[in-house]
Amino acid sequence: MQGSLQNRLRKKAFALLSRRAYSRGEIRRKLLEIADVQTVEIVVERLEKLKLLNDMDYAYNFALSRIGREGWGPEKLKNALIRRLVPASDISTALNRIRDEIGEDFGLADYLNKYCGKKGLPEDIKSRRNLIMHLKRRGYHPDSIQKALKHMLP
Repeated sequence: MQGSLQNRLRKKAFALLSRRAYSRGEIRRKLLEIADVQTVEIVVERLEKLKLLNDMDYAYNFALSRIGREGWGPEKLKNALIRRLVPASDISTALNRIRDEIGEDFGLADYLNKYCGKKGLPEDIKSRRNLIMHLKRRGYHPDSIQKALKHMLP
């Protein structure tokens, strides 16, 4: 009985992982809808041994993707990874690795060039304020925003 439940859980996990990457916590939460904690832990540990689950890689790839595709800053990335049940130590390590690779600004200058290339540079106070608020919502720190805008705006 226990073996067939584990097989069912494994099949469910494979089906989920075939669609997109998941953190250990997300898979665990989904599988707990079907079975008890002990059985789920056995299956999740097996998935980790098979290298199908790795929170460190998941956090790094997720963050790098969101930076490049959507222009997210470090705070928004951190909050999104917390919601996806990634451990804080893995989040910190992934964000530090990205900071080392792409710079302290987390791609803010690139995002600003792309964003202002479409909409144009803000010309008045109101549009500058709107741009600053937009960047804060994207998860960038006010000091990073100020430094980046000093280089772009006259």
